[in-house]
Amino acid sequence: MRKRCPKCSYPVQTCLCHAVHPITNYTEVIIMQHPKESVHAKNTVRLLSLALSNITVVTGKLAGDFTELEQYLAANPAPTAVFYPAEHSTELLTGAENASARIKRAIFIDASWKQAFGIWQSNAWLNRYPFYKLPLHQRGQYSIRNSDLDYSFSTLEAVAYTLESVEQLDPAPLLSLLNTFTSQWQRFLPRRY
Repeated sequence: MRKRCPKCSYPVQTCLCHAVHPITNYTEVIIMQHPKESVHAKNTVRLLSLALSNITVVTGKLAGDFTELEQYLAANPAPTAVFYPAEHSTELLTGAENASARIKRAIFIDASWKQAFGIWQSNAWLNRYPFYKLPLHQRGQYSIRNSDLDYSFSTLEAVAYTLESVEQLDPAPLLSLLNTFTSQWQRFLPRRY
């Protein structure tokens, strides 16, 4: 069994503590994470949990798995939005004049595309909130997981760009953490000749 860092929980040889810069975010970040994603070695929500001060991760896939979350949101009203590229999603803009600047709670679905669609479809209550998507001129840079879709971002990238728009938080510390994670991961991949 590999020895793990007690702070970041990554194997000691790939410890990320040096790359984690704590971020105080005022927007409440809520991640609805598919169970398979929660145990995936390359999941970026784990990185977000190390860096962000205001993040909640709820694991599940069916409506019953998210009942407590639905009840919490209903009992604690705040300007809430879902960040998922549905057909009716509005493109996330920057600047204080856009609607996203009023968001106090941001919900993300962390899963493969098929799993994310399933979570969205199983949780119709999400449709009570406005949906946003990231602008297409931005490109995901998470190179160790593949997707052919133009709007593919890791969950960490989606959160970083959302917090930049909503709070004017610099995305660089989160993106740097992602790049460090990616570089360390690639160090252990077999070389192709």
